[in-house]
Amino acid sequence: MSRIWSKVSKVVGALFLYGGGTTSIALVTAILLSHATGGLLAALVIALISFGLAPASLGGWLLHASSKLERQALRERFFQLLHASHGRVSVLNFAANARLEPAIARQHLDDWAKEFSATFEVSDEGNIYYVFTTDPLVLPEMNYLGTLGQTIRQWL
Repeated sequence: MSRIWSKVSKVVGALFLYGGGTTSIALVTAILLSHATGGLLAALVIALISFGLAPASLGGWLLHASSKLERQALRERFFQLLHASHGRVSVLNFAANARLEPAIARQHLDDWAKEFSATFEVSDEGNIYYVFTTDPLVLPEMNYLGTLGQTIRQWL
């Protein structure tokens, strides 16, 4: 579902950015060439903000949000595949699952291998597998109220 929203927000964001940018350029040109003063200048500036800068900003924000949604969806697919394959993932499996080009899939897997300290295995057929640990991390227990109380006492 987030993949659909990502595509929709990309298209809408691009339209807003293109339309707002074009309108902004036209209105700035009109302001500079007309040497407008008073009410006309105020009207042109209001139009610039309303029909140029605001839509362009909204378009840029939508494109950024779309990119963030795509990264999040890709990461979720990675973790689903990781869970299903018990921590052993090949480039081709990930590329097929995430619908990516193998070179892009390899780049993502290389990044995650560094992030999660993965190891590599080579099968008899010569396939390279990324092996990620599936053991949950054990974090030291922390008493947040005790830490908060200690911090407040030190501050006072």
